[in-house]
Amino acid sequence: MSKIISILGSTGSIGTQSLSVCKNLGYYVNAITANSNTKLLEEQAREFNPRYVAITEEKHYNDLKLRLSDTNIKILCGIDGLCEIAQLKENDILINSVVGMIGLKPTLAAINAKKNIALANKETLVVGGSLVTQA
Repeated sequence: MSKIISILGSTGSIGTQSLSVCKNLGYYVNAITANSNTKLLEEQAREFNPRYVAITEEKHYNDLKLRLSDTNIKILCGIDGLCEIAQLKENDILINSVVGMIGLKPTLAAINAKKNIALANKETLVVGGSLVTQA
């Protein structure tokens, strides 16, 4: 049975490896995000054709929107975009591989939405360990 996966931090090392695994296993990549690397995020979006793409740094939003203007992909922005992706009803698994404390809020959003989370963000546990582990 195919899984529906969303990846926060898809342009980083863990994110790119996660995309490779999804491709090899035939999983559908529903959403991908990056902090600022619009070029690689565009390449990934064109290869995997997710329903959602988000860029964390708002100053890159218009560039990403222009790059993907010929697609039907919904473009999201900022921490709110990450949280929206983290809570998507159709997600079977959320992979959180973003760097830094920014990973905490989307992790908590996914927990509240009762999502399965593959957490590859140590800062989330350092900053919000008790919140995450109690859930």
